Formats: sequence, structure tokens, C-alpha cells
Amino acid sequence: MTRLFKASNLAPSPRRDRTPATILDLMTPSVRESLSEYQLTEMERLIALALPKPAPKIVDLRFDIDLLVSRFYVVLFVGKDRRQSVRQHSVSPLTVIGNWLTAIVLLLGVNLAVSLAVMLLAYLVKSALGINLFPGHFRGFGK
Repeated sequence: MTRLFKASNLAPSPRRDRTPATILDLMTPSVRESLSEYQLTEMERLIALALPKPAPKIVDLRFDIDLLVSRFYVVLFVGKDRRQSVRQHSVSPLTVIGNWLTAIVLLLGVNLAVSLAVMLLAYLVKSALGINLFPGHFRGFGK
């Protein structure tokens, strides 16, 4: 059995731009030759409509982490959200309640951590400056 496609021709590289021309280049040459110029032009137009338009990103950070056993990649994009605001599927009320509870617990946890860090910093600064708020409170301690 002969292979019609080379492995390199199955999909465009993710690093290069996906254009209608690069996608049409993936077509089998015999099929492409059988199409008229009008058909190719119309196919290019439809592919251009179907391809997502790239949005400018404020931050586009991509890197990978090679471990001994596997490889991980991290991608961070920051930019304007152009997705549809309405979800196509319905979300159960239990999921909504769970999301709210999780958000509240996370906010309370961050608030507690920041408050404790500020209080610890204030105590360390007070101690370093030798300020004693309650004279005689620690009688005998350190003497």
C-alpha cells in the first residue's frame, strides 16, 4: 500500500502561520490539479473565513520544561477576550455554587495570608526599632 501523504505534509507546523495557501498545499496534487482556478479561489476564500484571526497579545510567553521522564510546556497569553460571552452549554446550579464557594475560600485564604504577612512585618519592624507597646509586660524575659 502506497502512502499518499508524507508525514511532514499532514499538518502545518504550529510555529508558522496557517494561511489558506498552506492548507491548500496539503491537498493531494492530483486532486488540486483537477480543480479549476475559480474553485481554488473559492476554497481559499472559505478557508480564510474559517481560520481564526490572530489577536494581538500583550504578553505571549511560551516555554517548556524538560524533565528526565517527560516534557511539559507552559503558555501564558494576556490580551483582550474575544470569545463569545454566552456559553453554549448549560451549567448546573451545583457547579455555580461550587465555583462561588471556591472563589470565596480562595479570596479569604489570600486575605488571611496577606494580613498575617503584614502583621508579622509590622511586629518585626517594631521589635527591630525597640518599641515596647506594653511596658513591663515581659518582665524578666530576656534579662
